[in-house]
Amino acid sequence: MKDRTNRRLNFLIFIFLILTAGIICRLFFLQIKEYEKYKKLADTQHLKEMEIPAKRGRVFLSDGTTLIAENKGLVNVAVSPREVKNPQELARKLSLALGVSESEILEKIKDKNKVWVVIKNNVVLEKTQNIEGLAGVYLESHLDRFYPLGRMVSHVIGFYGFDSSGKKKVGQYGIEGFYQNELAGKNGFMKGVVDANQNLIFSLKNEVQEPVNGVDLVLTINPDIQTFIEAKLKETFEKYQPRNATFIVFSPKTGEILAMASLPNFDPNEYYKEKDPKVFQNPALLSFEPGSIFKPITAAAGIEEGVITPQTTYYDSGAVKIDNFEIKNSDLKAHGNQTMTNVIELSLNTGAVFIQQKLGREKFVEYVKKFGFGKKTGIDLFGEESGDIENIVHPRSNAKLIEAANASFGQGISVTPIQILMAFSAIANQGKMVKPHIVKAIIYPDGKKKIIEPQIVGEPISPETASRVTAMMVSATKNGYSKKAGVDGYLIAGKTGTAEASWVYFGEQKPGYSGMNIQSFINFAPAFNPEYILLLKMDAPKRGPRFSADSLAPVAREINLFLLNYFGIPPSK
Repeated sequence: MKDRTNRRLNFLIFIFLILTAGIICRLFFLQIKEYEKYKKLADTQHLKEMEIPAKRGRVFLSDGTTLIAENKGLVNVAVSPREVKNPQELARKLSLALGVSESEILEKIKDKNKVWVVIKNNVVLEKTQNIEGLAGVYLESHLDRFYPLGRMVSHVIGFYGFDSSGKKKVGQYGIEGFYQNELAGKNGFMKGVVDANQNLIFSLKNEVQEPVNGVDLVLTINPDIQTFIEAKLKETFEKYQPRNATFIVFSPKTGEILAMASLPNFDPNEYYKEKDPKVFQNPALLSFEPGSIFKPITAAAGIEEGVITPQTTYYDSGAVKIDNFEIKNSDLKAHGNQTMTNVIELSLNTGAVFIQQKLGREKFVEYVKKFGFGKKTGIDLFGEESGDIENIVHPRSNAKLIEAANASFGQGISVTPIQILMAFSAIANQGKMVKPHIVKAIIYPDGKKKIIEPQIVGEPISPETASRVTAMMVSATKNGYSKKAGVDGYLIAGKTGTAEASWVYFGEQKPGYSGMNIQSFINFAPAFNPEYILLLKMDAPKRGPRFSADSLAPVAREINLFLLNYFGIPPSK
């Protein structure tokens, strides 16, 4: 009997030990191995996190007052009662701003155990200016981006729109895209314990992280110059009906973009209405064959290397034969004995080839790179291309000579307008090449300001060479094809350009050249101490003259008149 009792007791003990072991194993599994999983599950049930959006930074033109991008919309105003030090004073300020009675506000914020109470929803943003930053006050934004100037400077600003997922808005193209992180700031959050009804209650686990608002940007774009440039661009576009056109005004001393405009453009407030996303790309940053505006670069390389001077002569027979190829002047004429200055005045292709051959291919390529071609300038705008100089850097084995010869007058290589401006800054700025930039100042949320300083990025030529090339371009404006851009009493250094465009350039998958052209014009003034460089470009105009000397040069003269007067520059003689 006793043995039977012992066996039963032992059995019960055995069962108890097994159950105990099972419980211990289960607790180990739940508390150790699966801890993170169940912790997250518990936190989901008992903790609530609310995002506090940061305010996106604004964008101004160079005057610091003309807004081109701002936030417009509604906000929800909430208060964390336990952070309020003076409820009566806070209620008074909120009442004045929101139109809610002080007694109602005091009733809502009297319970210090509440972490978050909404005072009023959907408040117009402007009404919250006097309460933003008050202790315990939080603004939950329902903002959208607004562009007061519409299509003006659209390629510079870009837009704020949905990303590829269609769920999140981000800055795209232009300033909005390049400075996305800086403009966006960093969202904050409020995390706290909730009751059964999902209401926040006081707890030591509660946590608040305030948002860090985005920076404000002040651009280099001058509102007066931009307005005038956009008007002239529209007038030119309607007159000649090109596929697209771009006008830029650039400071060769500081690298600031004073004006930048292109057509066709878009309204960033209604970006979603555009059917072709190519319209969002800034043509100032896209590659093209520059044509004869490249000839001063070739001349500068030749003078710097001592293989020519402005007075060096050659005989122009109207054509140059290289292997099985023949290069002719654009006017298809022979001009006999000509100086290098005449080459710039008359835009002689054979003269540019003469200089390149004096340099040799390797030395010519070296200078093309020194002037910044073949790589991005680093301008602070989204979507910059690097251009393509591959044909001369690594030419095909059977075309080493012809590729470099073509490049000497701007064919067979591609550059961007912004690269051209940077390269010409070396000629206009005594050999010093400045980096182009579009942001003048960054203003941080705490009010501190960072000024963007000019940056010298190279000295491809000496001051003496720069002065000589400038004189050659002045002669072109006085006596050559750039004459129609001249202004009486002023020395203006100018150069025309008309390039043949390939089918590929116009988006057609066809070999060879299209028969359509790219017209361009560049000048700077006053020539030997310039305030600005002006670049005009248009693609495949349907109407008007074949050469930029007759189409864009007269437009440049009108812009020069405006700019010389705007900067208060007196005549030189």
